[in-house]
Amino acid sequence: MAHVNPILFQSATERRLRDELLADKDIQRALRHLEEHPARSAPLARRRRLVSDAFRLTYSTAPAVMAALTACEETLGYEGPVEVFVHPEPGLRAAAVYRPPETPAIVLSARLLEVLPEAELRFVLGHELGHLAFGHFTLPLPATTMAGEASGRIVRHTTTLRLYQWSRAAELSADRAGLLCARDAEAAASALFKLASGMSSAPVKSELRAHIRQVDALLSGASAREKPREEEETLGLFSTHAFGAPRLRGIAAFARTRTFLRIAGRYASEEGHLDEDADRLLVNDLQELAPSYLEETSGSAELLRRALVQGERVVSPSNEEGTPLPSPEAARRELGVTLARVNQEATLSERARLVQHLTLVAAPDGNVGDEGFLELRRIAGALSVPAWLVDEALRGAAHPLD
Repeated sequence: MAHVNPILFQSATERRLRDELLADKDIQRALRHLEEHPARSAPLARRRRLVSDAFRLTYSTAPAVMAALTACEETLGYEGPVEVFVHPEPGLRAAAVYRPPETPAIVLSARLLEVLPEAELRFVLGHELGHLAFGHFTLPLPATTMAGEASGRIVRHTTTLRLYQWSRAAELSADRAGLLCARDAEAAASALFKLASGMSSAPVKSELRAHIRQVDALLSGASAREKPREEEETLGLFSTHAFGAPRLRGIAAFARTRTFLRIAGRYASEEGHLDEDADRLLVNDLQELAPSYLEETSGSAELLRRALVQGERVVSPSNEEGTPLPSPEAARRELGVTLARVNQEATLSERARLVQHLTLVAAPDGNVGDEGFLELRRIAGALSVPAWLVDEALRGAAHPLD
């Protein structure tokens, strides 16, 4: 497989979202704050936590792992330094950690190395290298959303939600890197299933084939793209676990592109879809997560904004400053009236997105107290959406770039 420039297979949509965020003044201010206060840095603490009990691998101690890493580096055009550690935990885990000037590190659990066959290991290594190759750690999460001064958090709610939206796209870009290293969509899907479930076997063929058929239909005609989503498919867009529909669809779509087929050595004539077609599917999925209603002027957008503000007041009243707060009972009554209207007037997607967004603004690092957690679940019930949406949003906030 030929050496390539990472920009060739990074999602153009993800790159655009990242560039827009890096140009945002609030983001720039938050990043300066993190640089000026390195001792408070979450990435530094995460690296220390992961690496402190881990063992650094070398060619002499783990030749197969290091050979797979070298092959992935060559495939992805990654030329920077990176260390690989194995952590003695019983679950299946993998993570990349990087905070300059530290050396980037990939931390793998011992059980993952015991369970994954070679192609699946290459996918995992490629995914983590992808985060490094694409510069994803220039936007450290959740540290950027949590950066604060005396007056409160630096990053506004709209930007916090855009950061989360970008992090979902970043995972799909990293999956592309992993797929190029594995060269096998089934191996990629199998690795994702094992990471999500902790199981050592992965019956993924039928699930992957279903997504491939769906992708082929969506890429082949506008009528399929314009067809309304079923309820299960709509809710699946808010999944953050590794084996969720958005990531499987992303793998299936990229595996059908000319870029993948060419780099993987399978390209023939005009076979395969254009990268722009695959990115269009990503855009369709990501628009369901977009906080566009926070800036729109319609009556429905105003209703959703009111529900977000009132919901945050109930879930985490300490987040709001500068205005007198109603009593908890009055705040709940006020929210209940608004939620009843939202439940009647908003679509399923809008209600699911509201629960996700409320969870993220209340707990941008994925940490929420028991009472706040119960309030979020009550809000989900009032909006007639499943309570697991809260769990998914908390997981995505706590582990945005795994």
